[in-house]
Amino acid sequence: MKPNSEFYQSLHRTDKEYSAGTYHMSSLWSSQALQNWIQGRQKIQILDVGCGKGVFLRDFVHGIDQRWHVKPARVTGIDLVQSPDNHFAEISPEFEFRQHDTDGNPLPFPDRSFDFICCNHVLEHVFETENLVREFRRVLAPDGFCMISVPNIAAWVNRMAFLVGGQPLGSELGTDKVTYGFRPAFLQKKLEAFHPSGHIRDFTPPGLRDLAAHCGFQTIGWWSQSHGICARLSKWGGRNMSILLRPKT
Repeated sequence: MKPNSEFYQSLHRTDKEYSAGTYHMSSLWSSQALQNWIQGRQKIQILDVGCGKGVFLRDFVHGIDQRWHVKPARVTGIDLVQSPDNHFAEISPEFEFRQHDTDGNPLPFPDRSFDFICCNHVLEHVFETENLVREFRRVLAPDGFCMISVPNIAAWVNRMAFLVGGQPLGSELGTDKVTYGFRPAFLQKKLEAFHPSGHIRDFTPPGLRDLAAHCGFQTIGWWSQSHGICARLSKWGGRNMSILLRPKT
């Protein structure tokens, strides 16, 4: 059995766009939960768990500076492997990268170290999900903001797949192909260019909310990350979703 680090290093080598995804950032900037939290702040300490190539961090740091004149006092990215062709130099002069396995291991930071924690599309790769979310709670400041993003198995495209007995997009059965069970069968060719990325957990919006609550968080909003009409019509309609959280008091 290959170690996780070797599997993900191989993904980076075979798929140059792996971990370089972009999201519908304008809908995040319009989030009332984020606006309420960030108003009046000047400098914040940011942690991105599973930072990949740093695309989201770059866009987030630049976006909060442009809109609210909030600058980072510290920006830290953590991941199992360091992605080649990354955008770390574009994030901020304060950026630091930490290579660390977060599955079952404590985050390498003291309690209450960060004001903002984001975790984009990592939790679906993690065996000990509760342990990691509790670690977010531990290292987040009492008035901090946490954002966890995962694929949405309840997306409209997946609901249609279930109607014809098909396997939902994003739910992986192995490490060779992503097309097992996908219906209608003629669409399988469109998926053959994609590689499995190591998903072992599936999430619906209520499931993600219950998990976060169990680990000490209160839901304050949602961000529909995906582009496209389904994501804009419903906060839970797109293939990717993000829950916005604050620590329970």
